[in-house]
Amino acid sequence: MRPSRSSRISVVLGRVGLCSLWLMGAGGCASTPIATSRGPLVSPLGRFPTAPVGPVRTVVLDAGHGGHDPGTSHFGLKEKHMALDIAKRLRALLQDRGLAVVMTRETDQFIPLSGRPEVANRLEADLFVSVHINANRNRHVSGIEVYYPRESVISEAARWPPAVSASEIGVPSVTVKQVLWDLVLGRTRSQSRRLASTICRSMREALGVPCRGIRPARFVVLREARMPAVLVEVGYVSNQAEAGRLGRADYRQTAADAIARGIVSYIRELGAQHI
Repeated sequence: MRPSRSSRISVVLGRVGLCSLWLMGAGGCASTPIATSRGPLVSPLGRFPTAPVGPVRTVVLDAGHGGHDPGTSHFGLKEKHMALDIAKRLRALLQDRGLAVVMTRETDQFIPLSGRPEVANRLEADLFVSVHINANRNRHVSGIEVYYPRESVISEAARWPPAVSASEIGVPSVTVKQVLWDLVLGRTRSQSRRLASTICRSMREALGVPCRGIRPARFVVLREARMPAVLVEVGYVSNQAEAGRLGRADYRQTAADAIARGIVSYIRELGAQHI
């Protein structure tokens, strides 16, 4: 009998928990995290939508960087702390909407890039969302960017696509496996682009800052995910004005709320196609 989705989540969370304890014992925290206290916040977009109706049940959230990898750092702020804070706030919002949410990291720990989408792959999650903070040498640059996978890379150890086995292939090889997965993931990439679009639009409306666009990218965390996946750059900490906003708990809460709204909007659109 195939284990239930909740059983798979429990197993993976157990493995992630053991990994977290080992890493914390070995390296500890690189620095003190930013405050995560919340005040009474009101979304500029009004009441949050009710629970989405659609085929999405499990979302994996990935807070970028962590541990010895701080990400970008400017004006006393570190990307790893802001990304984790926003991801935790986003988790609470999505759980309130009835979605199962798993985080690749919940503490200041380092996780290899391939290990992040692998969590989602093992769980057979429905969505993968990676949260990051941006930077640029030009300190005048600001705004939101959302990326979706340009292509997916299948390792030699990867399984064959659903309903396909090596015995059914005349000359099974990694190349054949890649071609078959490309056929399967073609629709996934299209859905990733749609998810990126709804998140970009929602964040632009809620935060009142420009969305610099949705763009395809070959980031490891995106190209190795086997489900719709996006990477959200919440803002440019290299821009002093935007860094000032990102350093505020209420702004990070609003950003998380906007991402959640974008996800819910995507799920509703996807659900309407299945009616």
